[in-house]
Amino acid sequence: MGRIRDAVVTGARAVQRIPIPSSVTHQALREARSPQPPGHVLKAHAIEHEMIGRTRTVWLDEHRAADGIIVHLHGGAYVSGPFASDWAWLSRQVEARNCAGLMVDYRNAPDHQHPVARDDVEAVIEALAADGRLRPGRWVLSGQHSGGGLAMVVARRLADRADVPAPSALITMSPWLDLELSNSGITETDQADPVHERRLLRDAARRYAGRTPLEHPDLSPINASLEHLPPIHLSVGLRDLFLSDVRVARLQLEEHGTDLSYREINGRLGLQLIPRRGEDIERLHREQAELIARVWSR
Repeated sequence: MGRIRDAVVTGARAVQRIPIPSSVTHQALREARSPQPPGHVLKAHAIEHEMIGRTRTVWLDEHRAADGIIVHLHGGAYVSGPFASDWAWLSRQVEARNCAGLMVDYRNAPDHQHPVARDDVEAVIEALAADGRLRPGRWVLSGQHSGGGLAMVVARRLADRADVPAPSALITMSPWLDLELSNSGITETDQADPVHERRLLRDAARRYAGRTPLEHPDLSPINASLEHLPPIHLSVGLRDLFLSDVRVARLQLEEHGTDLSYREINGRLGLQLIPRRGEDIERLHREQAELIARVWSR
């Protein structure tokens, strides 16, 4: 029935929409990239740019790093980002906690393929730990969309290391956990054009993965054991393509006894080019801030 339903939905929507080439969409994503913080963020924070190794990073209020750091990994399907929504989220959480924020502008495909993005993030974390800015128990790793999946990968890998402190919490928003896009439930979220979006993501996944199989756990963390992770806030939109995968991850985390906060919100949460507003988003942001406050109060 699932396959039949997918075929019916696909066929019905195929006659309503003209497919847009993925190259056009990728160009739009690249143009939506916001490498510099928008005006409202510039006014609210002390902004500093720092090259850490080969990776460009941007600090929000680095002078507050002793009070804690939120390290954020942006969305963009591994081919673009950060977006205005990434900056707005990080700015809000930094203000809520009076801490520092760090946007890691990891390198994107197609110029840089796996494992460059992962290695960029880990190199930044290693460097901050080595110079004493990243203190045990006083930093959080966050990400949305592709950045959320990447954050899950990095947090899992850090759990096995003794030389770098693991994050005290992990915040992931509509994380891309399966680059194979193999879950048949992906078309059950009533999107206006799920077939086109799925095609776009498949193309982006191939560009990023290069020769690495898409099912590799460092690309698709849904295929890895989700044990030994820090407290997590996991969220997804009810109309996100990743809804089914996120629900599967939720079950796995609960089975492992992970300290998990979970929230589904109306509409979309993944791949936000501009910030969303509304009661659902306000509640989500409060819950995320409360998790950070709780883990940092220990």
